[in-house]
Amino acid sequence: MLFKVAIAILAFQLPAVYGNGFIRRATADNSNSKADKDAPLDLDQDEEEPLGLVDLQEISPEIIEANPSSELTSEPRFFSTGNFNSSPAEQWNHGATAVTSVNDGTIKFYAPTDTQVGDTLFLFLSRTDGLLPLKIDKWKRAAACFKSSNEQDSCMRADHCVKSDGPYCLQFDQEAGGGNGRDLGTVVFYRHVTADDPGCWTVELPGRSTVWAIVTAISNVNRDRPIYKKRGVSCDAEWESEFPSVDGKENDVLLLSQCFDDTALKRHFQPPEGTEFLGFTNSIDEAGFLFGKRFEETGRSGKLITGGRGGPKCKDALISLVVNRE
Repeated sequence: MLFKVAIAILAFQLPAVYGNGFIRRATADNSNSKADKDAPLDLDQDEEEPLGLVDLQEISPEIIEANPSSELTSEPRFFSTGNFNSSPAEQWNHGATAVTSVNDGTIKFYAPTDTQVGDTLFLFLSRTDGLLPLKIDKWKRAAACFKSSNEQDSCMRADHCVKSDGPYCLQFDQEAGGGNGRDLGTVVFYRHVTADDPGCWTVELPGRSTVWAIVTAISNVNRDRPIYKKRGVSCDAEWESEFPSVDGKENDVLLLSQCFDDTALKRHFQPPEGTEFLGFTNSIDEAGFLFGKRFEETGRSGKLITGGRGGPKCKDALISLVVNRE
């Protein structure tokens, strides 16, 4: 009898460890859609273009549809506990998670433990020497930075793709940098959290090169226009990392993503002045960092350089992303 009670208690407690969620396979989405043009990562725009849409069929006619499948069904992970649009002074960040899948194209990542209904999850998916998707089912694309070599001057974006296979770009425009963009890259996706969302996703990518993910939850994001500004740099020519300056409004959130094509420790790249460390992950030949802050007043973010000893020049890809908050 005591044994049965112990098993019952264990079964009751286990979901709390991982969250009351279910795992859903989120394969790259190959479905057809209208073409969208990402706002140039090295230029600001006043109007945000539609996100997460690219007409790959115009480039490659062979497109196979793939949708996520539920692996394990349980109770919803996220629960509403009040009005999340009540005060701009609230905590803007509800945590972050980071994970690396070494020499494997399949990666499983989790929403932060403190994620709440109404938050928006931002996924920074990075990889070296392998393909990254331009689309993931149930997520929308916010930004991208691809590079084919260390010394490439500027980020290549989704609209620079001239040859593709499904959601993957195989060749980029020569004038934008050329090559296949597989040396190093990051694609940023987002989704708005509902009570029915899973707490974990699995993304399967072709090949077996290392892939890593950093996920953060931001509160009070504008649903109609979640991205206010975005800029990227693929070779900042600095031993430290210098993020491009972007405009932001009071109460907006600035997210600074750095993927690094060499191993690094957390202390090697410290948060730029005025920002917080949100996420970090590394492996034997890669590292990923995410910093962030809330704009206390409207203006430009200015020159933001990481602290610490840094690492070899032009081994990183940097994205400054301003999240538009209500």
